[in-house]
Amino acid sequence: MAVPGTTRRWAVAALCAPPAAFLVYVWGAIHMYAPDIRETCTLQHGGWDPAYGRVTYLPLSRKCNAYQDMVPSYVNPAVVALLAATALFVVLAVAARRNPRSRKEPQPP
Repeated sequence: MAVPGTTRRWAVAALCAPPAAFLVYVWGAIHMYAPDIRETCTLQHGGWDPAYGRVTYLPLSRKCNAYQDMVPSYVNPAVVALLAATALFVVLAVAARRNPRSRKEPQPP
């Protein structure tokens, strides 16, 4: 039994979103590491305060001081949005699969 086109599109989107979320997460994680954290924070992020130098992996964060984070600000929201999109795409694929109108194959002209 062939999978209808609409269902297939939502399923492909559901399969592509998690790897995209992983890649964005890795991109943010790459920004957290530097050979010399003190020098990197001083030169690129406006100063180093050891009281804020803690690393968290969920959400990704490594602060240089009270105001500057080494991880770009778009990383954590993008990861959450892509994971939420995955759930939405799965629901839409299941709904399209259960919809009797989407099972009809288009007739060639």
